[in-house]
Amino acid sequence: MWTRTALLTTLLGVSGAALGATPPADPFLRSGPQTQQPSLGPMGVPVQPSAGQPMLPTAVGSPSPAPAPAAAPATVFGTPRFNTTGSSTRVVFDLPPGVSYTLTPTFTGLRLDARGVTVRSLHLTRPGASVADYTLTPVTNGAQAILVTPFPLGSTDGWTAHETNISNGGQVLILTFGSTLTGGADATVSGSVQSVASPSAVPIPVASVNPPPGTPQPGTPPVAVPNSDLPPGDTNTPLTPSTLPATTPALAGSTDVSRLTLGVIPGTTLAGVDGPVVGPPRVGKNPGLTRVVLDLPPGTGFRLTPLPLGLRVDLTGVSAPSSSLQSSPLSPELQGWSVSPTLTGISYTFVTGSAITLRSGWRDVLLPPAPGSTLSRLAIDLAPALADTSPLGGLALAPLVSQRRSVLAFSGNPARPRVVLDPGHGGIDPGAQGLVNEKVVTLDVARRVRSDLSAAGIDVLMTRDADTQLSRDKATDLSMRAALGTHVAQLYVSIHVNSTEGASLLRGYGIETWWNRNNPNSQALAQLLQRDVIASTAAFSRGLQSGRSLAVLRENKLPAALVEVGFTSHPVDGQNLLDSNYLDRVAFGIASGIRDALASQLGANWR
Repeated sequence: MWTRTALLTTLLGVSGAALGATPPADPFLRSGPQTQQPSLGPMGVPVQPSAGQPMLPTAVGSPSPAPAPAAAPATVFGTPRFNTTGSSTRVVFDLPPGVSYTLTPTFTGLRLDARGVTVRSLHLTRPGASVADYTLTPVTNGAQAILVTPFPLGSTDGWTAHETNISNGGQVLILTFGSTLTGGADATVSGSVQSVASPSAVPIPVASVNPPPGTPQPGTPPVAVPNSDLPPGDTNTPLTPSTLPATTPALAGSTDVSRLTLGVIPGTTLAGVDGPVVGPPRVGKNPGLTRVVLDLPPGTGFRLTPLPLGLRVDLTGVSAPSSSLQSSPLSPELQGWSVSPTLTGISYTFVTGSAITLRSGWRDVLLPPAPGSTLSRLAIDLAPALADTSPLGGLALAPLVSQRRSVLAFSGNPARPRVVLDPGHGGIDPGAQGLVNEKVVTLDVARRVRSDLSAAGIDVLMTRDADTQLSRDKATDLSMRAALGTHVAQLYVSIHVNSTEGASLLRGYGIETWWNRNNPNSQALAQLLQRDVIASTAAFSRGLQSGRSLAVLRENKLPAALVEVGFTSHPVDGQNLLDSNYLDRVAFGIASGIRDALASQLGANWR
């Protein structure tokens, strides 16, 4: 990667100036000799001057070049200077006499179309914190520069632009990019500013200006999106409060910091030959969840042990009626229970309808006695959608360093891998709606994933970093998302929230990962993502899915996968998605899967 010193030393020569003795207010303004140094080609190799470009003095005896015509097109345009302060990146272009230009903010960054200049192609990778890629392409009678940003730009959001004079009498255009900046182009800008690019005008962030597949041409109706192109939750009828089941009541006093597996009821043990008698458990049935409550006297010891299909609760210092048994199914979550004597007390066995682990399928809390009672309450919730919502703590990914060196990294720093994160939906497209709003959760999770990956040395491009869509036309929106990252990133991960029809709400819960045969490594990426997200969350695993040709995966050139992080339609899974600890775990699992994929050399053009 360019160091600031190397970048300024090399690129200041391109514009034919050196730092003046008295620094001007703007660090990029300068004056100096008028000699012209060779410009850098795409691989950092000096290239010969174009016709009309001043040349350096030649060796003795060599013929002198003809002087440049006064009206020759300027060639210094298009090799800007970059400077990053915090998260903002400033880009400075020299404006030769006679040049005209147009600025067009797009969903991937800013496009600058210049007329009256002649340039050579140039490509810079990661020149700044808020400029992920820079491409300069010659076109008829001019040039087109594309500055790719990790966030979409609006007409005034994410960027500013102004012009100013420099000490040698020239003019420069100063662009500043940052996710929190606002302002756009001010009154000093002499070029024209287009509104945010329509889908037909948005470039792919590579050295190409062809619109992505599926982009509607002017005058054509929007392209209909078949249901098979969309994730399963996107094809369902939007849920309303009348179709959603009643919210499962919260388990009062439970913070799920760690599951309570053993303890002693506070108070003095009551006298008795066989100990106090514990009555049968109280069972409450809720949508997607069954609650069991044991009323326990002071001094009772308890221990909970997960079984493959159930939960055993051992109690000491108490007894129970020998006839305590319920073998018929009480609910989908509780198939039955039984109690039997032990050497020190009694043991309850609760048979569940799905698997139980130490971290999933159940939760519990010890509640104090109700008013007027001396019995504490051991409350246990049973539901297959219950996952690990305990805090993640200080867990972090190990840094990932590539063995590959950037061709432009004269400083010798290792290249940083880059991935694309696609928070599904946004703007006018809310996605699935239930206990949570899909577009809100996907952006929240994507930002957490980005934070985890950045700390591990992995760069991230976001298809959106705000509540916005890429196009009002769904087919175009999907194509534009799929195109982002082509040739500039190694992996692509789309994040969604699932949903299901009202008639099958209680059967839809858990995490699944979709893949397509678009790339030989897509299935392996999906496997790693599913494995690591389940390991981090202990959520119900729905496994890998590939039975639908999802557009955002099918049209992708990179190894790509789509993770459905839960069901907003399910009364318990929806509660998971409201829990910040759970979202931390989801994000960490996705980030871990991405890191594992890069370390396994699954990324395009990586290592």
